[in-house]
Amino acid sequence: MSPRSTLNVTLTPELLRLIGEDVSSGQYQSASEVVREALRGFYGGQAKANQSGTPDTALTKSEQQVEALFAQAAAGIAQVDLTGRFVRVNSQYCAILGRPRDELLQLRMQELTHPDDLLHNMLLFRRALETGEAFEIEKRYLRPDTSVVWVRNAVSPILDESGKPDSILAVSIDITGYKTAQEELRESEALKSSILDAALDCIVSIDVDSRVIEWNPAAAQTFGYARDAALGQDLAELIIPPEYRDGHRRGMAHYLATGEGPVLNRRVELEALRADASRFPVELTISPIGGGERPRFTAYLRDLTLSKQAEAAQRESEQRLRLTYEHAFTSIAEVDASGRFLRVNEQLSSITGYSRDELMQMTFTDITHPDDLRVDLDQFRRQMAGEIDAYALEKRYVHKDGHSIWVELSASRVDDVNGKPLYGIRVARDITGSKRAEEHQRLLINELNHRVKNTLTTVQSIVFQTLRNAPTPADAQTALASRLIALSKAHDVLTQESWEAAGLHQIVAEAMEPFRAQGENRIKVVGPQVRLPPSMALAVAMALQELATNAVKYGALSNETGKVEIHWSLDGTSGPAHLHLRWEESGGPPVRPQAAGDSAHG
Repeated sequence: MSPRSTLNVTLTPELLRLIGEDVSSGQYQSASEVVREALRGFYGGQAKANQSGTPDTALTKSEQQVEALFAQAAAGIAQVDLTGRFVRVNSQYCAILGRPRDELLQLRMQELTHPDDLLHNMLLFRRALETGEAFEIEKRYLRPDTSVVWVRNAVSPILDESGKPDSILAVSIDITGYKTAQEELRESEALKSSILDAALDCIVSIDVDSRVIEWNPAAAQTFGYARDAALGQDLAELIIPPEYRDGHRRGMAHYLATGEGPVLNRRVELEALRADASRFPVELTISPIGGGERPRFTAYLRDLTLSKQAEAAQRESEQRLRLTYEHAFTSIAEVDASGRFLRVNEQLSSITGYSRDELMQMTFTDITHPDDLRVDLDQFRRQMAGEIDAYALEKRYVHKDGHSIWVELSASRVDDVNGKPLYGIRVARDITGSKRAEEHQRLLINELNHRVKNTLTTVQSIVFQTLRNAPTPADAQTALASRLIALSKAHDVLTQESWEAAGLHQIVAEAMEPFRAQGENRIKVVGPQVRLPPSMALAVAMALQELATNAVKYGALSNETGKVEIHWSLDGTSGPAHLHLRWEESGGPPVRPQAAGDSAHG
């Protein structure tokens, strides 16, 4: 409200006409000046009459009108002496200050003025007394209830006949509402400014010509244009890619013509331009402000560059995880706190024989071997209780068809942001093959231990027999070497066959190989394919070695014409099959009886 605002009064038509004529004449600038001048003249005349000693007479018509003006004015009117003490107040003034007339007439205006406004008020008051000049002031009065009322005072000195101030007249208008509105406006502007400055999103306002009228710091940082550089610029030329600019202008024209805007108050994603001409994705919401022919539009924009990059990275991560999850050579499952499957990969179905749909209706305890369940379940409960983070063990699953599968299990846990368990992850690798290999190895070790003991027993027997029957130490050494070699070759054959069995043809060939130097065609071997168990293979090998050694020393292989024939057959007519092996020599020297004390072979 301007200091020159007209006074809001309730007056008779005659008074209003007179005030209007005075204002229209140009002598006064406002009704308040007319009122102040009339009151000042009235009270000045009263002062002169009182000083001249002329007795009071009946009020003239003009005086009556002024008195009515004083009583009826909607503005507060007060007269104070040169010390500031109230000498006359109207009803409206009493209402403004919230005090009765009798109380006000006992006070000075300084006592009711807010302390923060008093110094300035007194400076103007004293100047008015010194110069006789009127002044206007906005100030605060204190009410009895400690509340504050803002007023605009139009203050005029009342001069005596010598032209000196005799008293002061003040016309007061309550402007508390105006001040409150001003304060609210300032707070609103401050709030708006703080919101714009603190907003993480870009806030841009434009007029109907697409000219920028608001550009917050986030917009300056995001688009690369300072606020001063952006204000007044065409938004289309500033941040909208060229291919979208015509659409932007058509959209604004359509809204101005019809009041309709398809993209208004909706979230849309599109590309925007930075000051360096680089493009980036934004999320945009546009809201119209005001109506009529000149509305404004505020756009809220959010840079989506980081979120788009994060989305792309998340998609890639999820795809990589999904592919890893599905194509892993190990089974992977997610289970809730009760052990129920939440998610399984194809490998778990392959290992257990259950389909995914079937597994999703089960718990891991349903497919665990009963003998392994307690250990796994105890560990799992501790894990879900937060006592342990992870554990590993070897256990058995029970296949859908009933057979057991050994797995190596690694169990971990996923927690929420508060550290509470969300679900468990169970990774299992099929180790059935390795378990079988371990068992086979254990059996082989046991078998090897048994066979080594048997071999040592055989060696011991060979040594004792050889030493007992050999005529001389040299003969004993030769015989031992020959027999141990034969034993070694038999072991070679069995080793090639993993000590499961040995072919008789191979046993014979290895046993006779050292003696074929006597003549390739002098040793004949005939017989069907027969596989001998290890113990029998060793016995046959040793027997053949002894027979061949005797043939070389005394029999068919001791001359140039003798021959040896080895042949065998199987007889399966009754019970287990029987092997019949025959060693036959021909063409050797005549057989002579062994003399007492002689030995054919040591």
